[in-house]
Parts: sequence; C-alpha cells; structure tokens
Amino acid sequence: MKNILLLFIIMAFTASASAQKTMMVEKIGTSHRYFFKTGDYIKLKISKPDTLLKGKLWSIDDSAVCVSDFRPFEVSVRQINAVYKRFDAPRKIAYTTLIGSLGIFCIITINHVINNETVISPDALLISGGVATAGLITLSFSEKKMKTGSRWKIKILDLVVYE
Repeated sequence: MKNILLLFIIMAFTASASAQKTMMVEKIGTSHRYFFKTGDYIKLKISKPDTLLKGKLWSIDDSAVCVSDFRPFEVSVRQINAVYKRFDAPRKIAYTTLIGSLGIFCIITINHVINNETVISPDALLISGGVATAGLITLSFSEKKMKTGSRWKIKILDLVVYE
C-alpha cells in the first residue's frame, strides 16, 4: 500500500513538469497580472524590426514566444516593448452599440420617408451619431497597452494558470 501511495505522489509531481507554459505580464508592486496561454489572441510591439504583431499565440518557450497570423513568427521576450491585452466585454458592447446606431438611423430615416419629411434630418444625425460616438468610446476601452520596462514585466511560467 505504501508503494502505491508513493507511486501516486511521484506521478503527481512529474505530471506538473510536463504542463503547458503560460506567459504572465505583471505590474510590479501591484496585483495586476494578465495570463496568456497558447491559442489566445495577442498583440505585441517588438523592437528589432519595430513592428506590431497580431495573432494567435502559437507557442511559448523559455525565452521566446511564437505568434502566428499567416505564418509563425518567433520573438524573444527581451525584444517585446509592449503587450496589448484585449477585453471581450467592452468590445462586444461597442460593436452592438455601433450596429444599434445604424439601426436607429435606418428607423428614423424610414419614418421620415413614410411621413413625407426630409429624409436625412438633424435629429437622425444627432441621435444615431451620439450612439455611434458612445460605441467608439467604448471600443477604445477594449484594449490595454502594457509597456514593458520598469513597471510591467513578462514572465514565463511552467504551469497552467486557471483564471
């Protein structure tokens, strides 16, 4: 019985050794941490070719990450100047609001056509324009830029982090 228990303990420790790697971007001195696993959408600004990479996180190594859009592109962790975190809730709200503003414009325009008024009126532009502006402002909150350096650090973890 002791041998079986010892075997299960050894298997538990070795199972975590083969775990998937996770990239963590954390703000020093605070509890702000963002985790990226393979398959997540990521946007990176790198220094050597001075480009902006967008795509799925293909693989995570000890000192490099691979981002693929059309083809995989490997980037050293030291070359990363900024990481952009995308938030899905404000993005969905923004797109819904923009589509709603188009719908409001169409409804007001059809109402004016039915009532034999001018087709494009100031009220249609003001109401739908205000809703579209609210959607664009919300869209600007859907992404956060984290400049690496003195405040934000990138770490590669050898364990799976569940959020």
